[in-house]
Amino acid sequence: MKLLKVFNPTRVIGALRRRAQHPGVAKHYLPGVEPLVENMVLFESFQGRNVGDNPLDVYLELRRCRPELDIVWAVAGGVQPPEGARGVEWGSNDWLHLLATAKYLVNNANFPWFFRKAPGQVYLQTWHGTPLKRLGRDVPGVSLTVGYQATMEREAQSWDYLIAPNQFFADVFPKSFNFTGNTILTGYPRNDRLSKINQDARQRIRESFGVTDPSEKLVMYAPTWRDYKRTAGGNWGTVNYLDPNIELPQGFRLLFRGHHNTLDAHTFSAAGNAIDATEYPDVTDLYIAADVLLTDYSSVMFDFSVTGKPMLFLAPDLERYRSERGFYLDYEAEVPGPILKTGSEVIDALSRLDQVTKEFAPTYDKWRSRFDSLEDGHSAERVVSIVWGN
Repeated sequence: MKLLKVFNPTRVIGALRRRAQHPGVAKHYLPGVEPLVENMVLFESFQGRNVGDNPLDVYLELRRCRPELDIVWAVAGGVQPPEGARGVEWGSNDWLHLLATAKYLVNNANFPWFFRKAPGQVYLQTWHGTPLKRLGRDVPGVSLTVGYQATMEREAQSWDYLIAPNQFFADVFPKSFNFTGNTILTGYPRNDRLSKINQDARQRIRESFGVTDPSEKLVMYAPTWRDYKRTAGGNWGTVNYLDPNIELPQGFRLLFRGHHNTLDAHTFSAAGNAIDATEYPDVTDLYIAADVLLTDYSSVMFDFSVTGKPMLFLAPDLERYRSERGFYLDYEAEVPGPILKTGSEVIDALSRLDQVTKEFAPTYDKWRSRFDSLEDGHSAERVVSIVWGN
């Protein structure tokens, strides 16, 4: 059975497709051949599919205090680089050349299978969330492909700095990919904006989705991906356990945020009658706009808790997920909100939201004390100071 998982045809198709994306590797990716460009920084977030997450907030701080640096963002599929930076098409020959010659590399995920850090390069790995679900070598059985685990462990040896948002992350994440380098306990740059929310900015974000009434409560549904849910083409399948026509209690509105791993399979219909924010570039904006989080096993729960706003957990496949992927925490005992199985239970919890919030207040306070103590609005400053010496 383990061999069948490793050599599943859809996984093989996916792996071959990813390798075919970079036909110019041998000619244009030559790490160590040309000298490094000392003032060059190459930023990347989720293979160029967005300009957001931790890399964006590191970029904003770096641009502020080191304007002399030449900063380039890898972008794909029409994504635009942030103000003040040049863009390079992810996967292009120019990108391959920069990947081999930029002095600094910043990423929140992994580079492709062929990546080898050039001598003298400095690689800042921001990652993209505190792990609830097990990762890498900690995953039971062979739920993740052997190739992926090998790629991640090899790449982890190239990281010069790994950002840790909290001590829990620092204790469990490096071991999962056999990383023995410099883990910097700074908090998450992407959460800096959550500790000092601007109400005018919050309303502008909401209005961009058509939510004009400040009293309307926006429920952000953000499920994670599933190892056991793939399309026929080998992509991770969209996850949505709510009825597409679900009607929330009066005064509530639903916003759907699909996981970045499921982008290739995402269609508008996946969100049902909810606002579809799956392709919105910056998830932190969505935390600011939302009033309630509905999730399952996603690391969004750690970030959203910085806001102090209520959280609900829709987990109808809890037993399967626990047995096939596993957790680093006692899920039932520690998540700071009710664990729900059906859409009707979600509706009931929302209709009693004040009562539910009060009931879980002690658990929520304990959660925030454990995971959010570094989220003071200055994480990006600490990261830039450590990596670039400011």
